[in-house]
Amino acid sequence: MRKYFGTDGIRGIANDELTAELTFKIGKSTAYVLKAHNRSLDNVLIARDTRISGEMFEAALVSSMLSMGINVIVCGVMPTPVLAWLTHQEHTVGFMVSASHNPWMHNGIKIFFDGYKLPDELEEEIEDHLEDKMKSKEVGKRIESDLLSSYVEWMVSKYVDLKGLKIAFDLANGAAVTTVPVISKEIGIDAIFFNSDPDGININEGCGALHPQFLSSRIKSTGAEFGVIHDGDADRCIMIGKNGRIVDGDDMIVMNAKSMKKDRRLGANTVVGTVMTNLAIEEELRADGMKFARTKVGDRYVLEKMREIGSTLGGEQSGHIIFLDLSTTGDGFLTALETIKNSLSLGIDIEEFSSRINRYPQKLVNVPVKDKKMVMKNRKISEFAKEINSKEGLRIVIRSSGTESLIRIMVEGKSAETVEKVVSQACEIVEEVNASGEIS
Repeated sequence: MRKYFGTDGIRGIANDELTAELTFKIGKSTAYVLKAHNRSLDNVLIARDTRISGEMFEAALVSSMLSMGINVIVCGVMPTPVLAWLTHQEHTVGFMVSASHNPWMHNGIKIFFDGYKLPDELEEEIEDHLEDKMKSKEVGKRIESDLLSSYVEWMVSKYVDLKGLKIAFDLANGAAVTTVPVISKEIGIDAIFFNSDPDGININEGCGALHPQFLSSRIKSTGAEFGVIHDGDADRCIMIGKNGRIVDGDDMIVMNAKSMKKDRRLGANTVVGTVMTNLAIEEELRADGMKFARTKVGDRYVLEKMREIGSTLGGEQSGHIIFLDLSTTGDGFLTALETIKNSLSLGIDIEEFSSRINRYPQKLVNVPVKDKKMVMKNRKISEFAKEINSKEGLRIVIRSSGTESLIRIMVEGKSAETVEKVVSQACEIVEEVNASGEIS
């Protein structure tokens, strides 16, 4: 059982749950485990987002790598997907210091090898060696290198046809500030930027992918044709239509699927989503002759299923979308430009398209708990979920958060009234189990 790694790396409050000392141990243990598995560790890359604790954790990781005789390229502030892309290009390992969409006081560590997150078994092995006394006779070197330019050139070459478009961006005061303005300028996009002045503590604050209303309420005044919203590490994208309609990841997945199918880019003729994907999305895809596969929540599970079946498109409502024929992970800026390119190719107005997909009523609730693992082991919860899922036109997903002490409840059905009732019942059961502290 993993203690530190969740569904998206390691997360915690800086200097509390996640410390420089723990980060140093994680770096050394990772070096030891990957060397034991004959993984290339030439010129390991380390990047971070804009939160104030990032430099502290970056320094701890640099020290740990150098102490293990490994050379390090410090990339500075850079989006997570750019780091992943670079590790794929360089066939090496990368550490990303970020807590994604979480507030500034949180931070985290994601580890990539050759473009992909480490599998669960390697993360477990890294945890097993955290307290080992590991030494190296060699000392690594810190190397200065401008790797970001190669990503910029690649993106510009792919989307040069979007020159002249007027696009408004909410950069969430996060890592996108180092890439989106530069690439937009090189392409020739008429870009308007919001939340592009990070100060270490304003990342995701009232802006970004968790607060799409910010850009939605302002886009009409900009005259922009499209709005694009990122989160703190820029692996997500939520879009805004020119009149302010919010277009989420599910809408974008369908639009891109239609274009990719037409262009014969949709591998296995299948789109991959999660248990949280609205049933209306699945029905829309199947009506157009495409298949749909569901996984557990988390982009790593979406990616695993995509690679397993040969799909080239998958993602989540949150805006984390993977174009596997273009990149190895979700890239918010790539998602935005690919969606715009494909919508223009199909002649689709993104607002009109989004409005005509009639979603099943769906409600998401987060319930704070003391011990999420204990709560999820309780039979009352599993039996209640089984009972609800046996009913036609009704679906419930109860799961623990991968990064916080929360139980997430999603209920979906044909009747909004029934959905509300089931959500209320589920919350009562979770709160009762949390209060009792009993497994069964």
